Amino acid sequence: CPPERNLLREFYREAKGQEWTNSTGWVDEFNSHCEWHGIECNEEGQVVYLTLGNGGLSGRISDAIGDLRMLQTVDLRDNDLKGSIPSKIGHLLNLTSLILSFNEITGTVPPGIANLSNLELLHLHDNRLQGTVPRLALKGQTKSSFIADCGSPSEFDSPLDCPDCTMCCNSQQECDVTTATKDFGLWAGVVMGLVFGFLCLVLLASLLQRKGLYQCFSLKSDAYDTVGKDSVYCFFLSNSITAWVLTIVVIVAQVICFSVYINGATLVFDSDKDWVYQYVCPRDNLACRMTSDNGGLGWIFFAIFLAVHLLSDAVHGLKLVWSAPRYGLSWKTCQCLFGGLCLCSISALALYSSVVYNVAISRSNLELIFNTVILLFVNELDEKMYSCLETISPTWLEMTSDNIKTTFSNNSDSGEEIDGEEIKGAILEHRGRIVELEEGIEVYKVNVTTLEDELNTLKESIVLQREEYNKLFEIVQMIYQCSNTFTSHEVEEKIRQAKNFMKQPVGKEKTNKNISDPARGINKEAETCTEKFNIHPPKRTKSKRSRNRRM
Repeated sequence: CPPERNLLREFYREAKGQEWTNSTGWVDEFNSHCEWHGIECNEEGQVVYLTLGNGGLSGRISDAIGDLRMLQTVDLRDNDLKGSIPSKIGHLLNLTSLILSFNEITGTVPPGIANLSNLELLHLHDNRLQGTVPRLALKGQTKSSFIADCGSPSEFDSPLDCPDCTMCCNSQQECDVTTATKDFGLWAGVVMGLVFGFLCLVLLASLLQRKGLYQCFSLKSDAYDTVGKDSVYCFFLSNSITAWVLTIVVIVAQVICFSVYINGATLVFDSDKDWVYQYVCPRDNLACRMTSDNGGLGWIFFAIFLAVHLLSDAVHGLKLVWSAPRYGLSWKTCQCLFGGLCLCSISALALYSSVVYNVAISRSNLELIFNTVILLFVNELDEKMYSCLETISPTWLEMTSDNIKTTFSNNSDSGEEIDGEEIKGAILEHRGRIVELEEGIEVYKVNVTTLEDELNTLKESIVLQREEYNKLFEIVQMIYQCSNTFTSHEVEEKIRQAKNFMKQPVGKEKTNKNISDPARGINKEAETCTEKFNIHPPKRTKSKRSRNRRM
């Protein structure tokens, strides 16, 4: 009788073969053991496959299995086997697959299993094993290669310790890959560090722009408008201790809530957290499948909700940090920096906790949206507190808001450092005005030149008038000399005409005309007088100015 036939008989007896659902050919003396149900042999008649899954096996696994040295596959899953794993299992050096899942096996995993260097598949989950699984590097590992009950919750105080498992399952037959293990609390610190570094860069850029070394953009609104008027975060701009205490209480509450969510989202297999395992390893399949059905639509709505609720707070925080240098080295600068840091940090923390918590527990689009709404409610705690203050103490709130508005208003802040863009705009505006004034001056110069020409013309006209007046008076004197030619009445009339003519307005054309008309008649009479009495008017020397003008 072949020795392996006796070993299989012992295995059959200890596994209560008479109760199996299918024991065709077993312990039959008239057939080969290679023809027994679930047995496959090689060409030499050595057993290489022992496949009795879901066969109603009970009892325990015999130590005789360790003497079937050519075994390559042992599949005893989904039975009712009890006892412990035989220590001789480590003698099966050709073993590539050992599947003992979905049984009632107890005890610990024997250390000899670490000798199975050819092992490619090891399933130990859904048993009652304890302790630590020996270190074992499987060949060609996949996510379903090495599975054990190393997840939480467990039927024991602490689950099985399996450092090399590719997937851990819990007592609820839920599983997840070990590569999903992340310390989200540590990563939260990294995210906060990145936010702080980014705000430092924003502050540096603002300082460079205000020194004129770099130009980006400028903010025209004051700090009170920037921080938002419907949140207790605006109290950072107040000098009220009560306002600061209320704001700090809200921030601490938000940080605690977000920390609880982040801590609950951390996947630690040996601790009971909120993480929902996303794989299931069925009894009838060696490959585990994912149960999560989160689709792209759920994540799109998730992104929209976060953008709508968090973007405004983040932008307000960045504006506060950007505008802080305008107040120089003062308490106002510290208030703006601290307020901006808190706004950006809380927004980043809300974003981070929303993402990691939904990754941890959301396994459908509905759960994804539902969890996002709850987390965003925590982010709006500052606005809810502000609404409560409006109801409880509107007078105090109005007084605090007026104080902030007065302190940080652009018009009331005389010590505020002027923004570089504002200076540049003012310079350009003044330059435009100067150009307009220069153009006006040129126009005035032209007008003055025209007026000077008109004045010179008028002066020349007055000189001509004076010469004509002098000539007229000479003629009148001549008339007096020959007064016997006229009656006294006529002489007086001529003199009166001459006096009236002298009182008329001065004008070039009008003057020449007025002079010529009355003077023509007087000249005629003067000629008659001179011919009769042989009187000649005195000769006048022409003025130098008159000669030059005629030349």
